[in-house]
Amino acid sequence: MNMANGALNLVSVSTLVSAPVPTPVSTPVERSLVSQDLEKWWDDLGASATATQNIADVEQVWRQLEKSGIESPGQSLDFTKAWIARFNVPRSEQLYITGEARGKIVALLPLKRVKRFGARVLTWFSGSHVGCNAPLIDHDLFKALSVEERQDVWQRMRRAMIDTDLVCLHSIPDIRAGEFFGGLGEAIEVEKLYRSVFENWDECQKTQRTRSRKKHDKQQGTKLRAMGKVTFEELEPGHEKANAALDIMFAQKADRFMQQGIDDPFSCSEVRGFYRDIFHDDNGLNGKLHVLSLDDEIVAVLYNLAHGNMMFALISSMSERVELRPGSPGKQNILNAMRSIFESGFKTCDMGAGFSDEKRHWCNETITLRTHYVPLTTRGAWIAKLHRFKYRLRKAIKDNRRLFDTFKSARSVRSAASRKSKAKA
Repeated sequence: MNMANGALNLVSVSTLVSAPVPTPVSTPVERSLVSQDLEKWWDDLGASATATQNIADVEQVWRQLEKSGIESPGQSLDFTKAWIARFNVPRSEQLYITGEARGKIVALLPLKRVKRFGARVLTWFSGSHVGCNAPLIDHDLFKALSVEERQDVWQRMRRAMIDTDLVCLHSIPDIRAGEFFGGLGEAIEVEKLYRSVFENWDECQKTQRTRSRKKHDKQQGTKLRAMGKVTFEELEPGHEKANAALDIMFAQKADRFMQQGIDDPFSCSEVRGFYRDIFHDDNGLNGKLHVLSLDDEIVAVLYNLAHGNMMFALISSMSERVELRPGSPGKQNILNAMRSIFESGFKTCDMGAGFSDEKRHWCNETITLRTHYVPLTTRGAWIAKLHRFKYRLRKAIKDNRRLFDTFKSARSVRSAASRKSKAKA
């Protein structure tokens, strides 16, 4: 890779997608990306990896790779653009790295720069707001590569991860037993991803809904209808009820998190604004709200984003009114939502990471999620070590029923004390 007139010569992403032989073109990258003492490093980068801070430089190849299939809304270009716009992520904190093999771009890493405990870290844009995340890859071409070629792709992309102590890639799906992402640093198992994968609704309910389950659902539905008129709706962007449903969903989640003693990840107005943006905007992710109402009062909401034949269920909420519990509006809403999803032609419903009763009822596939660490300095290595220890400790607590019950009790006590303190204030 040559330097000319103070600009970095990048391989044209459009050429790499459409033709087997790349043609070098000059694409400027802001010099603020590297300090002067790193200029020689850029000369040595090689033609198999490129880096830029400008998302427009990778938009065409991103769209192309997205057609190969995504595992998470976080891999969507439109999702990332909306995140950058809503949270005003400066260009200096953005980094997009592409990897090439056999004359074509086969991988893209979209990353943002953050500070953690004084360390410079590169990580995903949306963090834990999606069930998983991963580099974008051309699945067909990646399958065709040898293990050595895949390792070489990641190794060369790693050389573009500059001015940072640690690259922390949370919750990457363990695709093909780690064959695809095995070269991305050291990885530890952190969670499971749950999906319902069926050709149609009949196949789904035949597999997942046992006779006792159907009986239980029917009993709860009868109890809920005895309380009033029950209606189920699917709301799309622009629907007159959509904004009210979103407000109620966030309020229901806040009540639930407060009861559990968990910090509310949606408490920030900008986070709520982002979910409204991505739902309403005209983009590659189609927003859908599944809403259950009792006498015109919304009692349960499921927030989804659709991409291709996949539906990503990101947020589920229900009313905390005690008198509604016998009718379980949350479960009734998900039952209706699953029927609607598969009857609409979707083949997969991704229900996110972490075990729950509803995931046990509906999901027939689990995928191991691993967090990958690429330490680039001694400080980064120590941060990675501490981070891995935290995850292993958390997993040990969750896997031990006695420890987990003790932890939840302590969390509830802390939450009650916090509410009492706020009430006095």
